Amino acid sequence: MICLTPVSAQESDRLTVVELFTSQGCSSCPPADAALKSMRNRPNILTLSWAVDYWDRLGWEDTYASPSNTKRQVAYNRRFGRGGVYTPQMVFDGTFQAIGSKNSSIRDAIKQSRSADRIDVKPTLTPAGDNIQLSLPSTPGLPDMLSIRVVWYLSDAEVEIGHGENEGRVLHYTNVVRASEMIMDWDGSEKTVSLKVADGLSVGADHVAVLLQEGYLHGKIIGAASIPLTESDSLANNDS
Repeated sequence: MICLTPVSAQESDRLTVVELFTSQGCSSCPPADAALKSMRNRPNILTLSWAVDYWDRLGWEDTYASPSNTKRQVAYNRRFGRGGVYTPQMVFDGTFQAIGSKNSSIRDAIKQSRSADRIDVKPTLTPAGDNIQLSLPSTPGLPDMLSIRVVWYLSDAEVEIGHGENEGRVLHYTNVVRASEMIMDWDGSEKTVSLKVADGLSVGADHVAVLLQEGYLHGKIIGAASIPLTESDSLANNDS
């Protein structure tokens, strides 16, 4: 379990996005998956699990992996100046990274991310019948390019692993990304966008998140929000 250190009121008001790049075929990943689960209900933290596909060739095809998830990780690591990719890797607000199974490194990275200077935008997501309304506040002084990314994710999943390094294990995953797309560039003007709940349900998701990110795949995240797709999901989360 990750025990986070206290932070100042200004730091704690900031939503920190923690992205884990993981694989069902990686024997080093289950501790990182567990660490991500322990952070899921922490105040002002949004966790997302991105399953990568480059372990698939070693005997087990990850049931949630996507080439686009791997592409996202590659883009991050290029900006970080790393020559390759690895699992488990955590990325914090698109700015800092750490080995996802090292609790002390995770705590340090979260502290760094919360205290880093940045524009902090607070989008809102509101249920609206068959849609979810995304509201973006008027925000001057944004970078030249800011992308709005929608992420549909599944809050909980268990997978029985049939082959590979984790053969015979039943592994639990939280906030598993099921689909993601950049829906628009944003110039900082006040804007409202409708997202279709059916789009998330069709890919097996029960939550949606939006990420406001510099660049297309791999920039700093300067704002985020998430919401369950249905009221029953909200009640289930409150009971967990």
